[in-house]
Amino acid sequence: MTTTVEAGATTAPAAGPRWPADWDRVLDSAIRTWRGEWTTGRVQLLYKARYGAGMHRADARAFLSRRAHQGLLLLIHRPDARYYMLRKDVRP
Repeated sequence: MTTTVEAGATTAPAAGPRWPADWDRVLDSAIRTWRGEWTTGRVQLLYKARYGAGMHRADARAFLSRRAHQGLLLLIHRPDARYYMLRKDVRP
């Protein structure tokens, strides 16, 4: 089967996931309150507990990575694990 596209027709780009407006605040507050090791699994559990829906691992990794680039988290990369921790110089 072949498909043809009419001249001048455009296809809309696929819409990405929409995150709740308070998600960034919820995640930052949880990181500062509970501290400890933050893994993608822990972010996924927090999201599911708060909103009742699942989150892809890649999205959880992106949220953690963005906070590391902003200077909030420190990446700990060991041969058997990768996780993030609140930087010691960040106020709670």
